[in-house]
Amino acid sequence: MERVSMSQAGLEGKLKKVVEKIFEAGYQIEGEAFILLQTLLKSSKPEKVIELTLEEVRKTPEKIFVDKETMEKVYAKLSFLEEEVETSKTQTPTLTHEKVEEAETGKDVWHPYAKEVEDKVEVLKDPTKFLASAGDLENFNRYFRDRFKRLLKILSQRMDVRGYLTVGDVLNERNGVRVKVVGMVSDKVSRGKRIFITLEDFEANITVLIQPDKPDLVEKAQQVFLDQVICVVGFKSTNSLIVAEDLVFPDIPYHKPSRSKEPVSVLLTSDFHVGSKAFEEKLVNRLLAWLKGKIGGERERELAGRVKYLVIAGDLVDGVGLYPQQEKELEIKDIYSQYRAAAKIFEQIPDYVKIVVAPGNHDASRKTLPQPAIQKRFAEPVYQFSNLVMVGNPSQVRLHGVNVLIHHGRSLEDALVTLPNVNHHNVARAMASFLKVRHLAPIYGGKTPIAPEPRDWMVVEQVPDIYHSGHIHVFDYLTYRGVWIINSGCWQRQTSYQKKMGITPIYGVAPLINLQTLNLTPIDFKTIG
Repeated sequence: MERVSMSQAGLEGKLKKVVEKIFEAGYQIEGEAFILLQTLLKSSKPEKVIELTLEEVRKTPEKIFVDKETMEKVYAKLSFLEEEVETSKTQTPTLTHEKVEEAETGKDVWHPYAKEVEDKVEVLKDPTKFLASAGDLENFNRYFRDRFKRLLKILSQRMDVRGYLTVGDVLNERNGVRVKVVGMVSDKVSRGKRIFITLEDFEANITVLIQPDKPDLVEKAQQVFLDQVICVVGFKSTNSLIVAEDLVFPDIPYHKPSRSKEPVSVLLTSDFHVGSKAFEEKLVNRLLAWLKGKIGGERERELAGRVKYLVIAGDLVDGVGLYPQQEKELEIKDIYSQYRAAAKIFEQIPDYVKIVVAPGNHDASRKTLPQPAIQKRFAEPVYQFSNLVMVGNPSQVRLHGVNVLIHHGRSLEDALVTLPNVNHHNVARAMASFLKVRHLAPIYGGKTPIAPEPRDWMVVEQVPDIYHSGHIHVFDYLTYRGVWIINSGCWQRQTSYQKKMGITPIYGVAPLINLQTLNLTPIDFKTIG
């Protein structure tokens, strides 16, 4: 028997590790690229080559293979890129504010770093100009076909979904064979300890059985939403039954987020509810004072000086007529005056801070998802600001190179009543479930009204670096596969409805993310000095 040297064993271990990284990212590797990779193992850092190669491959969404040409280009540029990174590190400018003693007045002068930096905002996805649903039967059919097509495209790029069959193909297979089928979940019921899922693909449907002797699979089945698209792996038991071995979600691949080259930050917030009697005006005034460097210690003022972007994920105002007897809880009782009050807040925000605003269900936009931007005829005073960017819900923007998905989050209500072990106070888990199914409102016909648009705008086609929601009024965050998931709290005290539901809002706190380091710092305006 030929003995394998320690060095050869080490190379094989490295090769396995690198190939696994490619598979985990959701790609295959071409044969020629695999041969090149074996060569690179002996002469360079393969992990770095693959890391940069995956970055290149992700720029072309339809790519499913890591190819030789891309890997060769990356390898050729690697030394140059490393030199460039080192150079940029040495040239990073001094951060944010400086304290300068003025000879005549003796006062401190605050110099915000963000004021000297040009904003870089790119709207990647915004439904505002494309919404025109008629709501007839044909629209519903077209909507669900579009959803299925988009999610199938994402799902079919996974290694473990390759070679899937249609439901009709599975029905024609003989009993006892192992099958892999993709479909949309049209029903899910529990009978005793067993779970039955109905899977369909517009041509046929089939029943899927999840047995109780597989606890991991049962747990996964409990997280399945109605109307989501999944792949079922299992054995065909009878003519119309599959006994499942695994359920595969579209999910997001492990993600290396983009970063800004400049040390600027974004402040994420939502749910001001201007016009409500419970609106926290004092805390909002502290927010405005902080943005202008007027409160806080040296560290807090330094952080304020980096703020280049303010992103508001809906419910800027409280609205009118949204629920019975709302007028009793309103300080400002008409929508126009509410937006005038909101404009007075915006005029106190430094003009070098770019404000991105998406609508929520309380705003002057249609109530069905997706929502166009807040209507100008109701919010004319807000639209006057040159540093304002109005977008729809959901939308996706790139801020200084960092991809931010903005979604008000009304559909989280459906997730909270569907998912086990998820509630208002760990809502970021529910948001993570939306990334796993690659859809921001998977359940059709629940608490969340969804318009049957020709395109399903709620599909998460491009993986964000930051996923930001509101609506729940609770500050919560986590990272999932390299993506920041953040629910940003609110600026409204507990309402009578929340008290009835046992919800304790977390207000007056806003997460600040440095777009260069992607470090998150919660800013609590109740305690900032």
